[in-house]
Amino acid sequence: MSEVRQPNRGGNPEAQRERAIATRLAIVTVARELFAEAGYHATGTNEIAAQAKLTRGALYHHFADKDDLFAAVFRLVSAELNARSRSAVAPLSGDLWPQVTLAFRNYLALVAQSAEYRRILLIDGPAVLSWSHWRDLQTEFVGQGTATALQMAMNKGLVPRQPALPLAYMIQAALNDAALTIAHAPPPSKVAEDAIAAFFFLLNGIRSSPV
Repeated sequence: MSEVRQPNRGGNPEAQRERAIATRLAIVTVARELFAEAGYHATGTNEIAAQAKLTRGALYHHFADKDDLFAAVFRLVSAELNARSRSAVAPLSGDLWPQVTLAFRNYLALVAQSAEYRRILLIDGPAVLSWSHWRDLQTEFVGQGTATALQMAMNKGLVPRQPALPLAYMIQAALNDAALTIAHAPPPSKVAEDAIAAFFFLLNGIRSSPV
């Protein structure tokens, strides 16, 4: 990685802002690679700063501490996973329900395929962020979108009408458990396969019965 130069404090404010954004992105990119490879606890800020070609002072100018940096990495990876989960759904048309189920299936498949997602989001994530903060972030990236999809499904008569957000939280909890099972089970794992099957059994159980 090429060296990231420190902002010129006397320069154009817009140029300073752009340099600060570039520096922050460089730190997050390096931290993501190291957290994925070695894990949060085995990665030090000295190593992150060195690989980003920055001083520790520059790193701490952008992040309060290593936990703050991990949270930024977690948010980036969460957004990426959710965008990739939905990417194959966009071309689909017609019945909403296959789109909903495919998005969840993609999510779990990507977790199963990516050691980086498993390490950052599901192994280190709950431990580093605390369970409550981790759950709040899962709600932001998964639960709220699920509530929107459920409301659309209710409007189409695909799901019995009821408060969408509490139901979304229950689905999110089931999805989290299936993903955590995948993350902690050595592949290939019958336990992980069973967890995924159980999740979709529950998800399909909320569908309205055909009239």
